[in-house]
Amino acid sequence: MGKVIYRAWQLGAVFDAWDELFKYELWQKAFADTGLDIKFYAQRERAQDELLPWAHIDVGVSQEYIKAEYAKAITAEVTIDCREGPCNSCGLEKWDAGCGK
Repeated sequence: MGKVIYRAWQLGAVFDAWDELFKYELWQKAFADTGLDIKFYAQRERAQDELLPWAHIDVGVSQEYIKAEYAKAITAEVTIDCREGPCNSCGLEKWDAGCGK
């Protein structure tokens, strides 16, 4: 993916989080130029135990909680916002002393 990102930058992809500057065709070309399949990264179903590219980033919410929420999403089960109900034990309580109360 590093080669794709670098190639997209070479092609002029900058500030892509801004809708008015995002150019999908540049990313398509970057994937084509580097020989990587964009669908593999963006559209395939991932195994539950697959290590995700962003797994090394600690956002405070546990992987177990994310997996449980995914399972609930498949069945359209709603998780009540813990600011309005009981703590969901997502893992954020370790970062915020007020969380979970």
